[in-house]
Amino acid sequence: MIISITGHRPERIPDMKVVAVGLQNAYRHLEASRVIQGCAAGVDLASAQMAYRSGIPFWNARPWAGHTPRKEDQTTYAAMLKYAEKTVDVDPSIKFPGFWIYQKRNKWMVDNAEATIAVWDGVEKGGTWNCIKYAWEKNVPVLVIDPVTGKFDE
Repeated sequence: MIISITGHRPERIPDMKVVAVGLQNAYRHLEASRVIQGCAAGVDLASAQMAYRSGIPFWNARPWAGHTPRKEDQTTYAAMLKYAEKTVDVDPSIKFPGFWIYQKRNKWMVDNAEATIAVWDGVEKGGTWNCIKYAWEKNVPVLVIDPVTGKFDE
């Protein structure tokens, strides 16, 4: 099953190790054959790392061609680019085109997946929430992982 990923930046994740285990368990549960992630700090980069460690091919949905990582994520980001099966630039811009690009990227990921995994704290605002709503609108199943416990419900 092709899985898209959405989730919070590190500031909203209490323990990335808990989230990584939750992602690994969700990949197994959904029998993931490919993971599509959006190149952001936090859940996105962790999902690429976990896919790689689990032997699951992953795609990078880079929001725009000139997208670069936070300083502290440069090494992980470089590895993500190196080990990805494919990197898709959702927009060809070299400079940041505007905040709308993140939702365009989210839509591209959902539109190219059979299910979505969301690491979500339940707050109904922000990019993760917008991606979940879009997946529901498109009738794409969403498996939510609790960022505190790493557990999920079907």
